[in-house]
Amino acid sequence: MLSRWLVVAGLIGAGVALHAQAATAACPPPATIEHARWAGEAEWLAIQRAGLHYGAIRIQVDNVYDLAKPREDVWYTRTADFLHIRTRVWEVRRLLLIRSGQRADAQQVYEAIRHLRGQTFVRGADITPIDCTHGTVAVRVDVRDAWTLKLDTRFARAGNANVWRFKLEDSNFLGSGQTLAIGHQKTLDRSMNVLEFLSPALLGSDWTAAAYYEDLSDGRLESLALDKPFLLDTTPWGAGVTMLDQRLNLTYYDDGVQQWYLPQREQTFAADWQRLLGFNGETALRAGIAMDYAHYGYGVPVRVAAGDLPPPLGAPRTLAGVGPVLSLHQDHFASFENLREVARTEDYNLGWDARAQVLWNSMVLGASGSGPDVTLSASDGFEPFAHWVVLADGSFTARHDAGGWHNASLVAAATAYGQPWRRQTLVFHVDYASLLHPDPEDRLYIGGFQALRGYPNFYATGSRRVRMTLADRIVTPMVWFHTFQVGFVVFNDDAIIDRPAGQGWSPWYSSVGAGFRIGNLRGSFNRVLYFTVAEPLRAEVGVRRKPEIVVGDVLTF
Repeated sequence: MLSRWLVVAGLIGAGVALHAQAATAACPPPATIEHARWAGEAEWLAIQRAGLHYGAIRIQVDNVYDLAKPREDVWYTRTADFLHIRTRVWEVRRLLLIRSGQRADAQQVYEAIRHLRGQTFVRGADITPIDCTHGTVAVRVDVRDAWTLKLDTRFARAGNANVWRFKLEDSNFLGSGQTLAIGHQKTLDRSMNVLEFLSPALLGSDWTAAAYYEDLSDGRLESLALDKPFLLDTTPWGAGVTMLDQRLNLTYYDDGVQQWYLPQREQTFAADWQRLLGFNGETALRAGIAMDYAHYGYGVPVRVAAGDLPPPLGAPRTLAGVGPVLSLHQDHFASFENLREVARTEDYNLGWDARAQVLWNSMVLGASGSGPDVTLSASDGFEPFAHWVVLADGSFTARHDAGGWHNASLVAAATAYGQPWRRQTLVFHVDYASLLHPDPEDRLYIGGFQALRGYPNFYATGSRRVRMTLADRIVTPMVWFHTFQVGFVVFNDDAIIDRPAGQGWSPWYSSVGAGFRIGNLRGSFNRVLYFTVAEPLRAEVGVRRKPEIVVGDVLTF
């Protein structure tokens, strides 16, 4: 009798153990979805539908190199990992947008992943379920650090001119996520000593901060920006404040030669606040109020070189306005690879983002004149065919005062990416811009760094512009020093501009080129570098049909 009860007890115990083991490990099977937008969407959607809550959240921060891989375990990778200070777990935790006890939500998980990937010191991030038990899901957060301490000796060359930078920068100071930088750099217009500070979570809050001080060869710049972004679709409110004080010389070019400069002083203050009005699980509608104060002062224009460009006119003006702001955000983000970067997960929104702001400048508030100041912007993305994605955006700004519209600007751009082969990306980019009665700060150019490689910088200026680029990008399996992935590119740049003084539209300017396209797999700086040769296809004054070297991170699409 006793032996029978022992057998029964043993069977019951074994059943309980098996049940506990199953409850610990078994998460719901992945949901069936037609087209997953991001890795892990099917798994997290099933967990959401099961009504589970986030349980324990375990954070793992990986170093720059994976020394567990024998081929990657060499002296320079060991040295780099030894010198690198990993991101602190508490910094990842305060940047994480999910918390234990909250109800699991697949969309929120993806938002949290994107937020981590968006940090400059992170080269990759994922959030995965470990096990599910007692109505909760244990979560593992994997963060892969980027190399962030850099003696930044960035160099770029296009249009027969160089820009360079010599800067000591750490975008993850002591693993805290803060950016500190000091250095010297030279742009096409000026040289400068710079001091920068950026924080993605100021004092552990939802606010970000960015502060810059630049001692310029022709003035100085001081700026401060505080921002509380809508980190989640359901964030109840957001706000931002920016302040700027700068003195510099506005430069004016034609035929690739600087012809004038105009001393300028700019002081601006802007603030906005928005509240979430509604969210239907996909689209968020927000509204609020914005205000802007800006004062612009100018000196006497100075002739630098002879040319046909008339002297720039700059009348002092003050803008002071307040008004409503309305924005719409559709969350249709999806993950891609090798579109703009190399071997990194890239997240782009294939839904609408739109914003409308109408301020009323008033002399009562100190403005030079009264009237509306309109700013509209929108972006969208879509996949017209298999293995193709199109990203488009546009903006319109205009100000009405002194009896007419001023500084009316229309900008629109679209880029199509096609990937017929996993390591090949075809790119077609087109953009259009126009200015009507522009302020002295705003000019349109085409040239070397202005998306017309092979030509002099600022080769032509005008009031309307069209630019196009065709490119074929190949990423090879070749990786140098476990850090730089080698690729190749061939491209064609085309541009046309409506020149001033009644000259009409210019002829089409074109160039062709080819060379290396190198992806930095480990660093937070210079993620894509070009080492190419471009040749202009049209010979004119100041332009010869001969190859020009183009080096650096010269494109943003």
